[in-house]
Amino acid sequence: MNEARLLVAYSFVYVRRQPNSPAEVNANSALRRQLTTQRKFEKASNGRILKVIPDWSTSRTTPFSSRENFRNAVEVARSAGADLLLADIAELIERTTLNQIARCVDALNALDVELWDATLARTWRAMGLDERGSFVKSAMEISKSRSEAVRAGIQLSRTKKAAPPNLNYKHGNHANRRNADKRASRLLPFVLGEMAKLTTGEKLSPSALAAALNAAGVSTARGGQWTHNTAKDLIARIGKLRAKPTST
Repeated sequence: MNEARLLVAYSFVYVRRQPNSPAEVNANSALRRQLTTQRKFEKASNGRILKVIPDWSTSRTTPFSSRENFRNAVEVARSAGADLLLADIAELIERTTLNQIARCVDALNALDVELWDATLARTWRAMGLDERGSFVKSAMEISKSRSEAVRAGIQLSRTKKAAPPNLNYKHGNHANRRNADKRASRLLPFVLGEMAKLTTGEKLSPSALAAALNAAGVSTARGGQWTHNTAKDLIARIGKLRAKPTST
């Protein structure tokens, strides 16, 4: 029998206020979702999580890769000869501020321990430079879109206009579509895996997909639970992406 892969699970979220007790930490839905994803990976990969290190910050200017707890998780993994396990690397990078994204990725590239993405069941090293670059590009677009929305909101508040300029509205919608397409591309292997479980001629229902995504601890783009409608939108978006001709 193969020896179990040793893992150190690190999870990170931004919070509005510091939790005052372990119960409040455990009650954080984002941390729970990440741990659920990590536990499922542990089971599916014949792994064994040696230590769980949850982390949080009230400051959105500090990326997870600069946190003391992250460095501690790396040190624990190194000392134990274990791999480091994150729930969803792309999601953590996407929640990093624009001016810190490159620094965050550089820190991951410099790690001397193996880094696993529980959602994709792949290592950071195996993703390659192109895929890592796509994470960076997506995160930058999301960060810019978020900043533009905040600026538009501030401007709207100052001028008391009923709606933002049409150009900004169209630009925001276009960015949202691009980000949704990229997230759908990342989830494509998961969806295809669920389809492969079906009998010949059977279609994957949105409700079944939503249940599978929630069971796997995969959150929606807004960090919530999947529903029939959000899963239906994902199936439709993936269908359009697969129907697009590949460029040569």
